Amino acid sequence: MAITTVDEPALLDYQALGDHTADITFLDSRGTTASLTYRQLAEQARRVAGALLARGLRRGDRVLLPLGTSPDHLAALWGCLLTGLVPCTIVVPPNPGDDTATGTRQFRAVVTVTQPAAVITADSATAAALATDDGPQFLTVADLQHPPATDELLTPPRPDDPHHIQLTSGSTRAPKAAVLTHAQVNANVRAIHRALDFTPERDRACHWLPLHHDMGFILTLSTLTRGVPLDLMPSISFLRDPLSWLRHISQRGATITTAPPFGYRTATERFRRTPDPDLDLSTLRQAYVGAEPIPLKVLTDFRDTFARQNLREDVIIPCYGMAETVLAATMSLDRRPPGDLSWGRVKALRLDREALHHHNKVGDATGDRPSLTVIACGRPLGGLTVHVRTADGTPCGDNEIGEIHLQGDSVMAGYLAAGGAPTMVTDRTHATGDLGFTRDGDLYIVGRVKELLIVNGRNLPPYDVEEAIETHPDIDAGNSAVFSCTDDSGEHVIAVIETRLRADEHPRIEREAATLVRQSFGFNLHEVIVLRRGGIPRTTSGKRQRGRLREDYLTGRLA
Repeated sequence: MAITTVDEPALLDYQALGDHTADITFLDSRGTTASLTYRQLAEQARRVAGALLARGLRRGDRVLLPLGTSPDHLAALWGCLLTGLVPCTIVVPPNPGDDTATGTRQFRAVVTVTQPAAVITADSATAAALATDDGPQFLTVADLQHPPATDELLTPPRPDDPHHIQLTSGSTRAPKAAVLTHAQVNANVRAIHRALDFTPERDRACHWLPLHHDMGFILTLSTLTRGVPLDLMPSISFLRDPLSWLRHISQRGATITTAPPFGYRTATERFRRTPDPDLDLSTLRQAYVGAEPIPLKVLTDFRDTFARQNLREDVIIPCYGMAETVLAATMSLDRRPPGDLSWGRVKALRLDREALHHHNKVGDATGDRPSLTVIACGRPLGGLTVHVRTADGTPCGDNEIGEIHLQGDSVMAGYLAAGGAPTMVTDRTHATGDLGFTRDGDLYIVGRVKELLIVNGRNLPPYDVEEAIETHPDIDAGNSAVFSCTDDSGEHVIAVIETRLRADEHPRIEREAATLVRQSFGFNLHEVIVLRRGGIPRTTSGKRQRGRLREDYLTGRLA
């Protein structure tokens, strides 16, 4: 597949932030909560840099940022980048004083893997709850007020210096932490600049994705390094009022936004229940969608619902990417000929479901046979090449399903192992664990080799969800299994539970298991299936066979 070659003479210049004249506005579901200019952010970042250096931190040290979307977060992040420190933005633990809470356990697991020199929290209470005697030093945003660092202390980065660490899963055991270098981030961000055709005079970016999410982080970084006006809102504000996202775009004239499919679906559903006739999306020129399987219906519903609000159909751009490639790997930037499965920049194929799921073959659906619709994720960019390979490494041709491998300039340096030691990538190639195929230059995603769950743009290992289910007093350890499957409406998570309880107790177990998952992870299970003991297939060594469970579920044999 053709690639875009990146040959940039210089890395991104983080000291040039104050040269831009744009503004950054922070929003909630109602309106503005804070704002500052690029120059003000640059001044705050210099003070942060001075404070971090005064605390003894040095180039290459890792810094965790469990901070919400705020000016303090951006200043802390930029201060790290100015000094050559390596930031890692993570979820703020909701109950930091509870060591048994999922968020706190995830935080402890991140500390074990990343071995940070410092952690920056919003307040002293959070710092006191999370700190340990033998751990990193804890700082609050109040500790970062300091005389600004001078130019001689801010030496430019080298291409192979670590830029940041991006968590690719929220595991409570061993989260995956990708190390991205300055050269790799430069390659992907420059490619995003070109794809978005970003110009400070014309554009304004607006999004609600958290900064611990690679899509939220890199779109924010791409916007700031181009000097484009930026509107940020916390994800909780979007969840409270999904239409507030689109109202801000309408009222502030935003031109660029992004979200996973569930964001577009949620906004559509809310608008259909409570229409806002004053909404005007005429300024929006690019709305990226990715981070999880993309259902065609979500895109067509969004297009049709907001057409009367002046949304152009070529605004929606499906894409594919991941933290391991910084962010963007492929984008569907081409205009498509109009048709039942093609419009704007969206193209889809309707495939024979049985051939795909049971024979691993790509065949167009015919007649009334069960079908599955898959979206074209476009072509690679940013010096990346897409290779589709069989399990033994044999290259696949068009319409042949295999694992997707990405090779090129923005592929990560490697993952951190427990204790902070990196495991380096060889041949600048990342085996994604995603299954897909190519046709006419476009990449299509059809499933995963891995058992990882992708829920609302988050990567979750199934064993974390199983562990939460098994805290139920009537469910023994090892007696649940969780897997996901995809249909035309999106990706769904199914839980299977073994129990010795009578059949009349099964509905209670289903309800209470679903509640445990919702409380721990914030999403709803699509279905909970309760079986008698021995119903979950296992290997000879006793491991749960989630792939076989998925197959039994899809074929109706799970009972």
